[in-house]
Amino acid sequence: MHHLLRNYTARLTFITTLLFFVAFYTLLVPLPRYLANLGLPDWQVGLVLGAFGIAALVGRPLAGLSSDQLSRRTVIMLGALLFFPGVLGMAQTEQPLLLLLARCLQALGYVAVTTAATALIMDVTPEAGRGAALAWFGIAANVAMTLTPAAVDALLQRRMLDLRGGFWLAAALALGCLALAWRLKEQRIVGADEQPVAREKLWSLPPAIVRPWLAAALLGVGFGAWLQYLPLLTARRGVEPTGLLYALYGIAIIGTRLVTGPWLDRAQTRPLLVAGFGLLASGLAIFAWTHSLVTYMPATLLVAAGGGILHPLLMALHVRTMPEAMRGRAVATFYLGFDLGNGLGTWLLGFVWQAWGLTTLLGIAALCAGCGMGLPAGGKPNQQIGSLVVAGQEQLHREHRGFTEKKHDTTREKMRP
Repeated sequence: MHHLLRNYTARLTFITTLLFFVAFYTLLVPLPRYLANLGLPDWQVGLVLGAFGIAALVGRPLAGLSSDQLSRRTVIMLGALLFFPGVLGMAQTEQPLLLLLARCLQALGYVAVTTAATALIMDVTPEAGRGAALAWFGIAANVAMTLTPAAVDALLQRRMLDLRGGFWLAAALALGCLALAWRLKEQRIVGADEQPVAREKLWSLPPAIVRPWLAAALLGVGFGAWLQYLPLLTARRGVEPTGLLYALYGIAIIGTRLVTGPWLDRAQTRPLLVAGFGLLASGLAIFAWTHSLVTYMPATLLVAAGGGILHPLLMALHVRTMPEAMRGRAVATFYLGFDLGNGLGTWLLGFVWQAWGLTTLLGIAALCAGCGMGLPAGGKPNQQIGSLVVAGQEQLHREHRGFTEKKHDTTREKMRP
């Protein structure tokens, strides 16, 4: 953290990302209620909410590629510009198809900002401390979640803000993010413009990160179910205030990151993964089968602790796998799995909600998180995912060297008389 505080680019990236997350989490409480108030069936509400993750799934590889081959700053600014019309457009329509389109624009803006900003933080962080840096950098999102939904919920309850007003506020904050991103400085990574851009490989996974990627997808299912459906769960079960639970989550995950961040670069991978998924599954199960604020508060702490361990750990595993010049795509690959679980999971769980209710929805999410506890145990009993990362990194570096040598040979051939 001391390194991040001393570096101008890291500081400004943190503040820019924080402001963007404030804009994003401004929608967290009003958006589901706005959709429900439009009279949409439950499955259509789930469809619009889940469209975010599906659009993010498509946009992540493109954001990673653009971040590596253009510039992190450009992609961050483009993300803020996409998010702005997505927010305002949703406030101006009641048509399901247009709501889906607006939600997709929000998702594309989100993936652009988060992918490029994370890669920029990795650019200015020494390799030995990247796990801890990711944990600290993630606090930007957690601070926004701690304060923003609770503040917006309070404004809504006091009638100082209506549901549509929340969209206008989020749009204004997105413009502030754009202004800050304009001042960012960055250094180009050597070899970034030499990376092969094979369309057929853009969405492919190196074998070494299949398990971390699957773990990211399961994390996305559990986290997405809790994040997207919590306002509806508390409203249907009469447990208020929702903003208090979001604030508690934010405080708990910040504490988790502060405590466990240094472990991520030193501790073994398998125990941390098992612990993270175990905590997440336990919290979701409590939400599924209890109906009071007294139980929801400790359940929120468990969800926060699990996510606080898993998110930076799995991202660090992905970054360690890829060469430096592909760092943006490494971040995008992690989010590809996370967004798949978040988006497709939220989408499919919307139909589960329609058919069997919120208890079954959250029970399935808890089961998915529980399955994540078994992923690190694949292969030999004591095999670590980290060993697969080393092998995959060597393979990717060999492929990169081979591509570069081939490119240089072609250049020399053209220069011959």
